Amino acid sequence: MPLSSLSFRSTSDPAEATTWFADLVAAEPVRMSVIASVTHGLAGDPGRYEDPRWWAGTDTSGRVVAAFMRTPPFPLHVAVATEPQAAALAERLAEQGFSVPGVGGRRRPVEAFCDAWVRLTGGAARTVMELGVFELPVSPRVPFAVSGHYRQAHEDEQDLVSRWAQDFADAVHDPTATPRPAPRLDSHVAAGRVGFWVDGGTPVSMAYASAANGGVTRVSGVWTPPALRGRGYASGLVAALSGERMEAGERCMLFTDLSNPTSNKIYAAIGYRRIGDDIEVELG
Repeated sequence: MPLSSLSFRSTSDPAEATTWFADLVAAEPVRMSVIASVTHGLAGDPGRYEDPRWWAGTDTSGRVVAAFMRTPPFPLHVAVATEPQAAALAERLAEQGFSVPGVGGRRRPVEAFCDAWVRLTGGAARTVMELGVFELPVSPRVPFAVSGHYRQAHEDEQDLVSRWAQDFADAVHDPTATPRPAPRLDSHVAAGRVGFWVDGGTPVSMAYASAANGGVTRVSGVWTPPALRGRGYASGLVAALSGERMEAGERCMLFTDLSNPTSNKIYAAIGYRRIGDDIEVELG
C-alpha cells in the first residue's frame, strides 16, 4: 500500500480500540494476541497503565489494516503492519515529537520502524531480545514422567501468584532497563486461567493463560523458582494448562526467549511449533 493511501488515528480509550481492532483480531488472532488481551484487561482496569495509546492504520476505505499499542513503561508494540506501514507510523510519531524508548513485535516491521526512527531522530537502536512465536497444532504431551499434578490456582493464593508473576517479569527483562510491573492476575485466577504444578502438596511452578480473543489464548508467565528447576515441572504445567484451554475450544500460543534453549526445547517437546519471530529494540 503506498504510504499516501495510509491514514492513522489514535485513541487512549480501550473500548474504542477494541471496536477498531475487532476485525483484525478475528482475522489475525495470533498476531493480535498481545493487543487484544492487554486492551481487554484495560477495559476492566483502566488504571493498570498510565497513558495507554493505540494507533490504527486505515486504508482509503477506512478499513483498519495495521495495529499498534503503547502501554508505558512497555515499548511500542507492532502487532499487524507491513514494513512500509510501520515506517509510516515512525515518521508520524517523530514529526509529533512522541517519545518512543523502544519498540517490539514482528521482526521485519519492527526493523523498518527502527530504520525510519533512527534516520529521522538521529538516535540509535539496540536489539535487547529475540523471541520465538509458537503455536500448538496438536494435543500437548509430556514425553517423560513428572512428579506431582496440575491444578488451578485458588483465590486465597493470590499473594503467591502475584509474587511469582513479578519474579517472572523481573527475570525476563533487561536488568538495566526500567523495571516493568507484572500484570495483575486477580481476574485470571477467578476465571480459572492460572495454573500450578503441585508436588508434595506444594505449588512448585506457575503459568497463566490470557482471556481468549479471536479464539486464541496466550500461555505466559511460566515460572519455576530456581531451586526447583530441572525436574520437569514446567513441562507438566504448560502441557496441562494448554490441554485444559484446548479442551475449552481455544487455540494456544506462546512466546519464548530464543536465547534460552531450555525453554524452547521444552515447548517443542510438548508439541508447540515455531511460526515466527519477534524482536524488542531499545531506542535512544
